[in-house]
Amino acid sequence: MKVLKVAVVAVLALGLGSGLMAEGMKKDTAMHAKKMMHPPFGTKADVDFANDMWKKISKAGFLGVHGNLYVGGPPHGKVREVVEGVVDNKLVIVKSNYGGKGVSIDSVKKEPKKYLKAVTIMVKKDGYDPADKDWFWVKYAPDGTVLKNKKGMQLAGRVAKGKPVGCISCHQSASGADFVFSHNKTVNASVAWIGDKSMKAKFADLMK
Repeated sequence: MKVLKVAVVAVLALGLGSGLMAEGMKKDTAMHAKKMMHPPFGTKADVDFANDMWKKISKAGFLGVHGNLYVGGPPHGKVREVVEGVVDNKLVIVKSNYGGKGVSIDSVKKEPKKYLKAVTIMVKKDGYDPADKDWFWVKYAPDGTVLKNKKGMQLAGRVAKGKPVGCISCHQSASGADFVFSHNKTVNASVAWIGDKSMKAKFADLMK
């Protein structure tokens, strides 16, 4: 009888252990699925913020030719313009990217809409992504639509965070401590400023 009781207890223990293991695996799978459901960019909140920013930078005059066009290279346009400033007390960098057959500084000045291919922005959001200097990234089509990558993810938020190629990994190589190329000593960009000029000193200080 004792042998039988021990055997029964062992079977029950084995069953309980298997059940706990299965439950643990279910939880791990659920947690992994949850993480997969919340990518670092392209969420509804990201896109809503990006859409709101487009309206605000458009209204504030960040878009269009400001007389500071310069020649650049990939991944942005062959001709570009950079505008910096403040929107809702957030530091913003707006880059208009021009390309296409016959693109040049002169041709863009004459027909900017013809050559505008994309608008990329960086918005400084306190506490948003401390590991990457709290920048929020967006890539828009010329009409303000948030563009998508090859996987169909909208390019707004922590774009390509953790990947070897993309906004964050590229800008990590900028000199200084704030992921901004336009303040590199060797850059040929002429940068325009829009908004509260009292914030300009603070903005420039961040780029050292």
